[in-house]
Amino acid sequence: MPKYFGTDGIRGIPFKFPLEPDFIKKIGYAVSKKLKNSAKTVFIARDTRKSGTKIIDYLSSGINSAGLKVLDLGIITTPSLSYILSKNKVSFGIMVSASHNPPEFNGIKVLNSKGEKISEKTEEEIEKLIDLCDEIKTAKKISNKKDMSFVYCDYVVSAFKGEIKDIDAVLDCSNGSAYKIAPYIFKNLNLKFHLIGSKPNGNNINIGCGALDTKLMVKNVLKLKAFCGISYDGDSDRCMISDENGDIVDGDDIIAFLSVYYKKNRTLKNNCVVLTHMSNYGLLRFLKENKVKVISVDVGDRNVSHAMDKYGSVLGGEPSGHIIIKKYLPTGDGIITSLEFLKAVTKTGIKVGDVKKMWKRFPSHLKSYSVKSRPDMKKLDGFLKEVKNMEEKINGRIFVRYSGTEPVLRVLIEADKERRELEEISLKIFDIYNNAAKKLNILI
Repeated sequence: MPKYFGTDGIRGIPFKFPLEPDFIKKIGYAVSKKLKNSAKTVFIARDTRKSGTKIIDYLSSGINSAGLKVLDLGIITTPSLSYILSKNKVSFGIMVSASHNPPEFNGIKVLNSKGEKISEKTEEEIEKLIDLCDEIKTAKKISNKKDMSFVYCDYVVSAFKGEIKDIDAVLDCSNGSAYKIAPYIFKNLNLKFHLIGSKPNGNNINIGCGALDTKLMVKNVLKLKAFCGISYDGDSDRCMISDENGDIVDGDDIIAFLSVYYKKNRTLKNNCVVLTHMSNYGLLRFLKENKVKVISVDVGDRNVSHAMDKYGSVLGGEPSGHIIIKKYLPTGDGIITSLEFLKAVTKTGIKVGDVKKMWKRFPSHLKSYSVKSRPDMKKLDGFLKEVKNMEEKINGRIFVRYSGTEPVLRVLIEADKERRELEEISLKIFDIYNNAAKKLNILI
């Protein structure tokens, strides 16, 4: 289990551990030692956070110390970097972003030369190299800058040219890395759109906009009577969609619709999709009723992607809007997901709101509790057994996990109960967790 890497890179508050300047240099150096190849070039990109430029400087210093060159691609999306990496001969790529997190956070995502998220095993090997690193002596960084966003934009435009017609959308770019790329693509696809969240200032990414705060997008959809609304997150690897009524279409809804659409068109390879344990129980029932096999994995789009490769699936994702469509990219892409969804909706001749009527969602309650440490739940006396007993009593599902990107414990409960009852059960679970931790003198 990696100690610095979470489910999606290394995240924290710049410039505190693990994003202290010297430690960032060590990360750059260690990643280079592990992933360098004959290309000896590294592509780096970032989202719109103010801290990104300094982090790139420190990373470049460490990378240069390992004998590699850095090409700074500027502000682009994580999926853009993934595609650009796959089309160039490089050692690896780094995306400086904390994705959906608030602007005071930042992070470091490492992609291999094919544009894929590196494995947990590779992360552990990099961490060993970090711990063996002495202080990086190189004082200055050497990097060149080049805008290669057109490589990705041209690819997406060519993939969807003429496929979507007669829609107008509210496009929320979260004041993040899609603020230029998404409108460029929509414009070149001749799609009508109203743009919001497109004025980043370094400190407003994901603030009052984006995939985790869709209120402004929904307000504009209703005001403009738009066909739909689309909200991307900070680095545009996920999206949330609003229907014409202002109701949110999340990742589970998108998976449900695309699964049936692909199956009908005989493009659902091996007749299976990959979900995480956070997907609604109702979705699992719906897919089973439609004779679609479900592979369920731990949270994280990397886990989804690896399982898709293993089982030969072309579709996978998470409720958060991380959707992977393998025929386009090996990683989640909010822009591609939204376009594929719109293509399927318009070709089917339905409204976005009709997608919400396809399946029955189980009542769900997800609560995040702040924690100062993450003790192994298996070592918390009786905790998991109590959770299992409570799950059997409600005839539903309880899923407890630590976040891989934030210092929180997440409790997900799904059952045919009133919301108040689910809230009470969630609080009781956290109390049991706290008491079990205190017995081990663990600070929660």
